[in-house]
Amino acid sequence: MSVRLQQLLELSRLDTQLVGLEEQRAALPARRDAAITQQAAAQARLDAAREEVARAEQVQRKTEVAAQDQEALLKKLQGQQFQVKTNDAYTALLHEMERAQAAISECETRILEAMESITTASARQHELESELRGVRAHVEAEQRSCDEREKELSEQIARLREQRDAAAARVEARLLTRYEKIAARRKPAVTLVVAEICQGCRVGIPPQMVIRRGEEPISCPNCTRIMVLEDLLRPAGEARG
Repeated sequence: MSVRLQQLLELSRLDTQLVGLEEQRAALPARRDAAITQQAAAQARLDAAREEVARAEQVQRKTEVAAQDQEALLKKLQGQQFQVKTNDAYTALLHEMERAQAAISECETRILEAMESITTASARQHELESELRGVRAHVEAEQRSCDEREKELSEQIARLREQRDAAAARVEARLLTRYEKIAARRKPAVTLVVAEICQGCRVGIPPQMVIRRGEEPISCPNCTRIMVLEDLLRPAGEARG
């Protein structure tokens, strides 16, 4: 293989590695955001459970006050039993006492229901508090992992860019310009030709182009990538399978 093709292949190899590493680094913010979203969702579930407990407690308090009011009314009505002068007044008083007792009974039922709701919601709240602690631990671990991975990737990318710059400096200026123009549109900019098929676009390559082995690199007539014959990568004398 010509030195020119070797230089272009090396440059393409480094560019391909850089693209892969940069894509990995670019994906890290999404990983961070996903972890934060997971924590926010867990927090929202916990907040909803806490609000449910608070609502049930509020219902209990209000109902207890209403029950106390009805009990005070009943006590007052009971004290008036011996003060009424007529049967009609006494009957009306009894009806008021019955309504007060019914209201007290209804309040007691509502208080019991509120207490049951508080018990259920409190249990759910405790479960979600435990869940949130676990999610927070996971998020912290994920953030540390992302930070470490980002540092590692940045170091690898910096080293590869140095190697890439050195490799590019070895390429003839005219060929480098041609390579960069192709790489700006398609990656990789250099591709293999295997069994007269361009591996970049899967289009057949005319035999007269495939058999050329001159110094000037050849571009695929379809995708314009610089082509390298697979056979040229084989050690001298190695037979093609």
